[in-house]
Amino acid sequence: MNLRKFFHLLAVIESGSFRKAAEEVHLSQPALTRSLASLEEELGVTLLDRSYGRVVPTSYAQPIVDHIRRISSESRALKESVRRIKGLEEGEIRIGFGPFAAATALCPVMNGVVSRHPQLRVGVEIANSGLLLELLQQDRLDIVVGDSRYLEKPDGVQVMELQQQEIAIVIHRDHRLAEHDEPLSLQALRHHTSGAPTLPIELQRAFLAQGLPDFPTVTCDDMRVLIEMAEAGSLVVLVPRLVVRELTNHDVLRVLPLPMPISRYTKPCIMYARGRTLGPAGTLLVRLISDWFGMRSYGASAEDTGASPD
Repeated sequence: MNLRKFFHLLAVIESGSFRKAAEEVHLSQPALTRSLASLEEELGVTLLDRSYGRVVPTSYAQPIVDHIRRISSESRALKESVRRIKGLEEGEIRIGFGPFAAATALCPVMNGVVSRHPQLRVGVEIANSGLLLELLQQDRLDIVVGDSRYLEKPDGVQVMELQQQEIAIVIHRDHRLAEHDEPLSLQALRHHTSGAPTLPIELQRAFLAQGLPDFPTVTCDDMRVLIEMAEAGSLVVLVPRLVVRELTNHDVLRVLPLPMPISRYTKPCIMYARGRTLGPAGTLLVRLISDWFGMRSYGASAEDTGASPD
């Protein structure tokens, strides 16, 4: 039985399209169709449901796909072992950065990588931590720098905790909410446009319990965009204080002294498949990421951010 046919099946299922899969595996679409038809004939089962113009895996396909992913992972591990003998310069690694890490640590970490090993091939995916975890579990990423609060089921994932970072609700200094001298409650946000990255489920539920079912009104996983909109006076934004310190004009924004419905801290971490040896490239990235976060404070004060808590 030809393993290539199984990888053809995996390509079709992951892309959801014969056309895209054919491009990925460098075959014509008719040739790919013949390959999968031959595989179904050999196995004696239908692997793909082509009804209604969509390609959907049948119940027979899932265990096969899981097995092929394991084979793919082992194949990459074998190539990694050979690469170690050749040296780090010929390596490849795929890493995912969540919104917080992408806005703050991505550039300095990548600069550190390429300055040391300019021939190292690095694939970078930027998305919310929930999506990155799915890609990690599908073996489409090697390392994820995200938020451990998204990790509801840690089975199969190794977690390296980094410095916790305090979160804050930030506004433009001339925003209407900045005019209030009395202490505010979260209810004050109800009638204002708010922004935040994709929030973990526990935080979404906490805001809902506080009577804020529509918080945030703008969800954006690019924290630089959120900060720019806050600086323009458009949004009340929920971001880590470190983002405020790293990205903003300190004279423009201020932090609202609002109570948080749960812990005031985000929990950045490095995640990778449990039991996997990271190799030289992965080890280098973990060290650079850990060093970068290690030089940042646990929770920034108002003086650190330049934003007034009053």
